[in-house]
Amino acid sequence: MARRRRTAIALYAALALLMGLGMAAGWLVLQAQRKLSALALGGLGEAFTTRVWAAPFLVGDGALGEAERLVQRLDRLGYRRVEGAPARGEYRWKPPELGVYLRGFRVPGSEQKEGYYSLRRSAAGAWSVFDGLGGSVPEVRLEPELVVELSAGRSERREPAEWEQLPPALKDAVVATEDKRFWTHHGLDLRAMARALLSNLRGGGLQGASTITQQLSKNLFLSPRRTFSRKLAEAGLSLYLEMRLDKKRILTLYLNHIYLGQDGPSSVMGARSAARHYFSKDVADLSLPEAALIAGVIRGPGIYNPFRDPAAAKGRRDHVLRRMREEGMLTTPEMEAAIASPVELHRGAGPEDRRDSAYYAAEVVRQLVPRYGGETLYRNGLSIHTAMDPVLQGIARRTLATSKHQAALVVLDPRDGSVLALSGGRDFSESQFNRATQAQRQPGSTFKPFVFAAALGMHLTPATILSDRPKTFPGATKEGWSPANYEGVYHGTATMRTALARSLNAATLDLAQRVGIKRVQDMARACGITSPLRGDLGLALGASEVGLLELTAAYQPFAALGRRATPRLVTSVVDADGAVLETAVPEVTLALDSSTAYLTNSLLESVTREGTARGLRALGVTFPTAGKTGTTNDGRDAWFVGYTSALLAGVWVGDDANKALKLTGAKDALPLWAAFMKEAAADRPGEPLPRPEGIVEIVVCPESGMVARSGCPGKRDELFIAGDEPRSDCALHRGGLAGWLQRMLGRGSKP
Repeated sequence: MARRRRTAIALYAALALLMGLGMAAGWLVLQAQRKLSALALGGLGEAFTTRVWAAPFLVGDGALGEAERLVQRLDRLGYRRVEGAPARGEYRWKPPELGVYLRGFRVPGSEQKEGYYSLRRSAAGAWSVFDGLGGSVPEVRLEPELVVELSAGRSERREPAEWEQLPPALKDAVVATEDKRFWTHHGLDLRAMARALLSNLRGGGLQGASTITQQLSKNLFLSPRRTFSRKLAEAGLSLYLEMRLDKKRILTLYLNHIYLGQDGPSSVMGARSAARHYFSKDVADLSLPEAALIAGVIRGPGIYNPFRDPAAAKGRRDHVLRRMREEGMLTTPEMEAAIASPVELHRGAGPEDRRDSAYYAAEVVRQLVPRYGGETLYRNGLSIHTAMDPVLQGIARRTLATSKHQAALVVLDPRDGSVLALSGGRDFSESQFNRATQAQRQPGSTFKPFVFAAALGMHLTPATILSDRPKTFPGATKEGWSPANYEGVYHGTATMRTALARSLNAATLDLAQRVGIKRVQDMARACGITSPLRGDLGLALGASEVGLLELTAAYQPFAALGRRATPRLVTSVVDADGAVLETAVPEVTLALDSSTAYLTNSLLESVTREGTARGLRALGVTFPTAGKTGTTNDGRDAWFVGYTSALLAGVWVGDDANKALKLTGAKDALPLWAAFMKEAAADRPGEPLPRPEGIVEIVVCPESGMVARSGCPGKRDELFIAGDEPRSDCALHRGGLAGWLQRMLGRGSKP
């Protein structure tokens, strides 16, 4: 009886154990199925980072630019400098000729065919562009640079790759070193397991014999702890994966998930991210030695990190190559050639580069999250193409880092409104508040050009005489409002040109009264100012708050003969399958007629030649510029917005608490602008604006604004819209020989 009872108990225990094992297995399968069904992008893997790309860089036939800057751009993109004939992804610079084998690319709105191109630089610094056969081509484009990758939750950089995008050399290298019987086993390598078990029994410690399928099971479903129960679960899940997926899918998932190094705080996950991290190229472009190096890193990303220990990485790479030869994947000459090649790395966007683009990328995210939501933006591997120029973005960040006070800088292409660079503060790690797009401050005198443009549109002229005398206006107090000129200096009268060049407040208010505040508001709105605007004379002196990007973009019509384009950071968004989700085509409108814009530009050129920004030459800016300084009460804000025909940039300097710092536009903002533009103009030089038809030039007397006579003590060439030019001779000075003699003797004369 007792024996029968013990037998029954044993049977029940065995049954319970089997049921428990069955339930555990069922639970594991259920969890695995849930995980598999949740894989993103057609089952390619877990969440993939969204990539933010800079704009392609265009070199047109006849374009001016420094050779060193173009070489710098190629270096940033991972092109390798060679002495012989360049292969794909290589260049040769033998002045005056730059030969480059472009990789080619296609993104929405821009593409470049792969191939060899020759760029020859003339003594004047102009490029001529030829194809591989020596034929002239209108332009070439350098591919977009990857500037930052965005991920939510864990700091991981992961980029999806499909089976067809993974090079055969990489697949072979991984199989040869990680699981040589991968193509023939069913998830478990029994021979390797027996060998590991024997080693364990001999006291060699707990050893693994993990196949690629087992490693994938661990990465997808299990914790990394090395326990017996986890190994059992791993084995069972591996068998399940082999039943559910084919070998190609398993290896693709593995290469999308494997940990391959660390880039600062971010984990480099998957072969595609590793190719960008170590070589700054797409995984499909990896050479045999490069593929072998990445395969070698799998065994120990810390030990075989080629940036940290190139010798160890090369030794491991060469081991991988020998394993490939043993498995018949390479010929002996192929192996020997690969082993003889040096380890040539090219780090992708590192911490310093991401620091450069931090404010720009944050603004891109701020614009896109409302349209796509965080789940899509951070998980689905989008490609966000922007208008950023990463070289200019780096210059902008470094420039602001030199400021004693908080500062912001934005840079646009005045031809199409592309935001080429944007830095919202001195250091993103200290403050993520973007002062270029989120702060609203009084612009001071940088608002004055809208007053003068409105006046020119009313047929007033640069020679129109204004009153520049102290005056009190009705105000909030009984004493009224008595705005003063800088340092209390008044000129009595001044032409419009002098009034803007020297930023005369009294003369500007006289002009604003003639024009009317409504016309000033309308002009500012037409140029792109969207912030609320005051309805009193304080508007003319910049008392209404605006944003830096908003104000800078509003200068575009002055730099582009009246055309205005909505400023754009994002040019397109593409999903992981290549479908275009959105594109941003420049929206160009005519803000003011070309003649009025040209005259306004001419007035702003006077600011930089002889006015409040004349210090630019001493700061090293020797090329033609136009712009306007601005300072608010007690020096709380300092501004300068200026441009060439190729670059439009605005700088703000101040304090987040709006403290009185005794800043001025000329002393604090202008030097930052000059430092940026001196570097930025290396491959984006400006050219003079073409003079529109209907502009006439007449010699006038600056004291009267009328046609100069021989007795006028000062004369200047002045521009007018045809029909608005003065017709009468100067009424303040004599003409003829008598006038000439009196002028030569230095005595004023009356007719």
